[in-house]
Amino acid sequence: MSYIHGIAQTVMPDDYLDNCMPYGNVKAYAASATIHDRGSKNKGLSIVVSGEVKIGNYGLDGSYQITTILRRGDTFGEFTLYASLARTHHAQALTECKILQIPEPAFHSLVSEHPAIAAFITRSLAIKLHAALERLDDIRRLPTHVQLAKLIYQAHLTSRRDFIPLRQSDYAERLGVTVLTAHKSLTKLYDMQLLEKRYGGVVISNIERLEKFLKESSSLLPI
Repeated sequence: MSYIHGIAQTVMPDDYLDNCMPYGNVKAYAASATIHDRGSKNKGLSIVVSGEVKIGNYGLDGSYQITTILRRGDTFGEFTLYASLARTHHAQALTECKILQIPEPAFHSLVSEHPAIAAFITRSLAIKLHAALERLDDIRRLPTHVQLAKLIYQAHLTSRRDFIPLRQSDYAERLGVTVLTAHKSLTKLYDMQLLEKRYGGVVISNIERLEKFLKESSSLLPI
């Protein structure tokens, strides 16, 4: 989950996805199946056609730390193409899913014949890098409850809804903390009357108040 208003611009539009189809093969994965491992050097662009994919890595204690969840139109594998880098994260099917896999030679043909898609992927990479740098800064500077408030605020920006589905275990994984720490952070946001409890999630009590809190707590709002 990114921290920026432009995160929707990293989701490939359906017409672009349709243009990509002839350049690759769609592979189906069962829930929990491995798509690729960290360190893999196979080059290619992957695009989620349906279902959900979780991206993350295993810690030294064997626990899985989720970095993000990808859905239809989300892309991954760009670094293997633009910089010949190994995969940095483990990709696993969270649900049954279908992934369009475009190998390197076909990718070069795709971006040559469809410059708009090439421009989209470049911009998407810039947005993802910006989000990663901001996340790193948050980890270094901000208390956990402020980081959690930013995640919830970003979910609001993405969904345009005040109700945010929330499982403490999911947010604990994304923040890299224990469930108990995530619970304490959430309780603090309740006590500050920024959020209200609801079955299956939380409701943002007042979006203007939440924005003011984030601005005062982190010097700036998500861009």
